[in-house]
Amino acid sequence: MGAAPFVALVVLAAMSACTGAPVPAASPSDATADATGAGPAASGAFDPDMVDSAGLVDIGGGRELFLECSGTGSPTVVLISGAGVAADNWGYAVADAGASVESAMPSDSAVFPATARFTRVCAYDRPGTQPWDGSAGGSTPVPQPTTTQADAADLEALLTAAEIPGPYVVVGHSLGGLIATTFARTHPDDVSGVVLVDPASQFLQTALPPEVWSRWMQSVAEAGAKHPELESPDYPSSIAALDATPPLPPMPAAVLSADQPFDFLGIGDADAYWPQWLEAHALLAASLGATHVTTTNSGHFVANVSPALVIEQICAVVAPADGC
Repeated sequence: MGAAPFVALVVLAAMSACTGAPVPAASPSDATADATGAGPAASGAFDPDMVDSAGLVDIGGGRELFLECSGTGSPTVVLISGAGVAADNWGYAVADAGASVESAMPSDSAVFPATARFTRVCAYDRPGTQPWDGSAGGSTPVPQPTTTQADAADLEALLTAAEIPGPYVVVGHSLGGLIATTFARTHPDDVSGVVLVDPASQFLQTALPPEVWSRWMQSVAEAGAKHPELESPDYPSSIAALDATPPLPPMPAAVLSADQPFDFLGIGDADAYWPQWLEAHALLAASLGATHVTTTNSGHFVANVSPALVIEQICAVVAPADGC
């Protein structure tokens, strides 16, 4: 597997690093499987009348998005992956605590199947995202770069077309965290809680020195131009539009931060601006009045390395009557 398909896997940074990211081990039978065993390669149309369904949803404009849902109950948990990463990410977990993300495999202990045991859960592929084996994603491509506002609009169209009723608990990893924040602030009446997993944050723009932020954004844009088939986020435009959006009203929220430094800037030095990454998370958690989990025994892929911590926070926000 070459590096290019996974250029976006390490948060915002992999887009600038262009060095690739850890590829979970997978058997040939798992190569196109998502959390419940059906992936884009096997998908027909999504069936909203089935408890477990995976397939394409027509969102209008000649576009389809791949969606997978499982479980029953309310609210519906919507899992939003990081940059370039498809829905199957939420079905992978390491076998042993502290193991590296490279060893992650499809697992019943992963976030998607575990959440399906106590409520309805859905995950989807954004345009330009890929399963962890590097195969083509199932959703219709769109011109890149994209904003989190466009992503939030796609998500709203998807949930409506697929007949997935609210309220929703949005759970976002990395770029997915910024999309989750955008969706929640744009549709606050439809969202009952937020869980952000080592998220991209609007506060990182001010936490980093201006010249570092500018160089990073230039690198992200250059990487996107080199790989037009991959998702390429427009962070400056997204953050500017988010700043003009009303703040999120009080609701249950959690932020989980990696506690093992990773090179989110793609500069070959994981420690240089690590304090700024953590500062942005602290500011985000404070702005939401959120529970802030800072001991995760993980690098950036918290949901894959320490899934029980993520599931615990989802459970706390969902608060099912019969527990989790």
